[in-house]
Amino acid sequence: MEAEVKAGSARVLFLSDHFGHQSGVIHGATRYFVTVLPRLRQKGIDLSVAFLRGEHPASGLLKDQGIEPIFFARGKWNPLTVLDIHRLIKRKNIQVIHCAGMKGIMTARIAGKLAGIPVIEHLHDCEPVTRSLRWPLRWTHRWTALTLAVSRDVARHAAKTLKVDTNRAEVLRNGVVVEELRQTPESAGPEFRHHYGILPEDKVIGIIGRLAEVKGHDTLIRAMPAVLAKEPTARLLIVGDGPQRPALNQRLHELGLMGHVTFTGQISNVGAALRAIDVVAMPSLREGLPYALLEAMALDRPVVASAVGGLAETINHCENGVLFRVGDAQALAKALLSVIGDADLKQTIVRGSRNTVQDFDITRHVDRLFTMYHALADGQPIPPAPVYQPVTVPWPVPAVPGSATPPVQVETGAGQQ
Repeated sequence: MEAEVKAGSARVLFLSDHFGHQSGVIHGATRYFVTVLPRLRQKGIDLSVAFLRGEHPASGLLKDQGIEPIFFARGKWNPLTVLDIHRLIKRKNIQVIHCAGMKGIMTARIAGKLAGIPVIEHLHDCEPVTRSLRWPLRWTHRWTALTLAVSRDVARHAAKTLKVDTNRAEVLRNGVVVEELRQTPESAGPEFRHHYGILPEDKVIGIIGRLAEVKGHDTLIRAMPAVLAKEPTARLLIVGDGPQRPALNQRLHELGLMGHVTFTGQISNVGAALRAIDVVAMPSLREGLPYALLEAMALDRPVVASAVGGLAETINHCENGVLFRVGDAQALAKALLSVIGDADLKQTIVRGSRNTVQDFDITRHVDRLFTMYHALADGQPIPPAPVYQPVTVPWPVPAVPGSATPPVQVETGAGQQ
């Protein structure tokens, strides 16, 4: 059901490259759209939603919540797309554009400039930007009223790579529906295990996310022989789908691990998967602020993560998670075994996670966007953001207690000159 839009509400166009990968695979941005956009509409924002690419198989996730997205479906860099957006702005009398994705940002900047309305750009990761796109983005950065980044590392990457004006940038962390996640029944875990043939006594190490090189699945697979040598009941659960699946299968065959791994493909109930997992691994090579981290914390699942980006900003080593050196399979194995085998450490992490995740409730995120939209629509300065102090990560991160893991160097996003 579509929420009633009140008179005087800010009229906002949310524009992004695509809803998800055209193969049907969804990713973190998809989950952002599905979680945040309906709540903005419910709060009274007069919201229009559009994507540059064609319709996605999962777009029904928005339609079911009363949002009918527009898919322009024009070819790559078709200049007519800017005209499409300009016409939409005029027809809907749009006051603010909120955009994401590099092509979405570039297109929104031009359309916003033509229409004379402010643009908010939203950056979610530290992915490399091609030279052909990097220079136009640098040149047009002055056409952006505000840059949002999901972590300080993403903000640093944007300042270095895209020459974003740090005086017009703000860290706006992702939010999750904490209480809704916690309503996932405990019984969902055993049911999930039974469905996928996982034994009750298995120690399940789970990784949740798109199967892409940047997510570090290969590091986790390389860590598994050392884990199994110490914990024979360990089982690797890989949740998600993506282009890396053939390569991961080949690596599993090479290491003789096919009998110790379960692929679920893309699933809709992440909560049930988390209930089935004993420890969540996040071995990303680069990372903004992944939903899987916050969801695991909300459901009391300890996280072992690479010391990079928003992961290192959120996790306080051995207090609400465990960090390890990026790409170090040996260190990852030791960290996983420490969490699996140390009940006290696990309980400490769970308690810390419960406190941490309360700061990531979705309501705070939506309220901040609401404030920004109305300020820009009214031609007023945006009120200062609430003070956010990320976790102070020791440098280097100390070893996991009881292990021989060496100190961990925290990595930041690899920017480009």
